[in-house]
Formats: sequence, structure tokens, C-alpha cells
Amino acid sequence: MLILQKYLTGMKAFLTTISLSLLLFFFPKKTLAQNTSTKGVIIEKGTQLRIALAVITNISNKQAVGSNDMGLFAIKAKIGDTLVITKRHFNNIIVVVSNDQDLVINLVRADMLLEDVTIRAENKQQNLSAIRLAHQKKTYFYGKKRNPLYYMRYPLAAVMELFSAERKNAKRFDRYYENETKELEIDRFFNVRIVKNNTTFTGKQMDKFMLDYRPKYKQIKNWTNYDAVGYIKKSAKQYLDTLTKPL
Repeated sequence: MLILQKYLTGMKAFLTTISLSLLLFFFPKKTLAQNTSTKGVIIEKGTQLRIALAVITNISNKQAVGSNDMGLFAIKAKIGDTLVITKRHFNNIIVVVSNDQDLVINLVRADMLLEDVTIRAENKQQNLSAIRLAHQKKTYFYGKKRNPLYYMRYPLAAVMELFSAERKNAKRFDRYYENETKELEIDRFFNVRIVKNNTTFTGKQMDKFMLDYRPKYKQIKNWTNYDAVGYIKKSAKQYLDTLTKPL
């Protein structure tokens, strides 16, 4: 009987510890997340020009805002969240919120970038991979091949990580990473330089062709450069036919 009482007392203490740990783990973070706002300014790199109407998207909570006429913005975000900044005629940029200080984000004009699309793609891929690794470093189990014994040895840590903001952010960024990787692969075969070399399109014709005839990833995943050129020439003919058709 005495052994049973000791067992029950021990179990009660264990369950109380778990409950308090979960409360301390979840509630303060949730409260902070609700009240945290990140502010910043968007500037054209190499100048002091402020950029209005840039779109700032927090891929961790799906919120998006625009910069005002002074290039300023404020978005709901907490430390560890990932922001994607986009603006027409500028290169996209990805920023991880690392502290509570205001952000100064420099955007590079598209025509200032290197002409070689492969180099741009490699740089962006490296950037994405580095951010992905930074997210995974904040988790102990997610994204790592752990021995199943670890889960048995540290069950509380495993459960707490399962519901943690760090794991959710890492999963969201993984989805974004996979989509961006596919888009980069499409860019290898379908970009302005290649289209210019194989068509006569310029200006608005080029913009519309690039938008309307951009292939899907499943189309290009087994392509060679020869396949890409064939697709572009065939699609260009179809596009020109639509322009010459009588209304």
C-alpha cells in the first residue's frame, strides 16, 4: 500500500511538472506573438531613394502589407519569422527577423543584376538554403534523422517542439523553399535572356509572353536547353498567331 501511495504521489508530481512546463512554454509566447510588430524602411540599394508600394509578406503568419510613400512599413511579426519583400522591377529579397530593431531593407533593381541567369539562381538558392538551415537549427527533432530512442528518452521535449513556433516556422519555410526551388528551375529554361535570343519580342509583348507562356514545373523537370528553345519558338508562334487573328 505504501509503495502504491509513493507511486501515485510521484505520478502526480510528474504530471504537475508537465502541465506547468506546457503552460510556461505556450502562453508567454502566444501573448508576445500577438503584440509584436516589426517596422522598417525599404530603400533602393546604392541610393537614398525610398521605395513605395513594395509588398512585405510574413510567410510565417501569411500577413502582407505595403510600404507607404516614405518607404515605411509595419507588419505583425516576431523574432524568427521570415519576410519576403517584392516590388516590380526589383529583385525579391528574403529577411529573417532576428531582433526587435527596425529593419533597413535594400532592394536591387532588376537591370542592375548580372546578366547571367544561372549566377542569379545560384545566389538565390544559396540564400534560401542558408535561411532554411537557420530555421532547422532552432529545432532539435524537425528536419533531422533522429534515432527513435531520442523520442523515448526526451518525450516532453519532443511534445513541446511539436507545437512550438520554431517548428511551425521551419515547416512553413520548407514549403516556401520547395516552391521557390521549382520556380528557380523553371527560370533556368525560361527567362528573358533566352527568350530574347529566340524571338523578336520587346517591351509589352515580351512581358505578356513571359507571363502567359511560362511553363509549369512538371513540364520542364526533364528538359534540356534544346527542349527549352523548342518550347519557346513553338509558343512564340502561337502567341503571334493570337495577335494577327481578326476580332
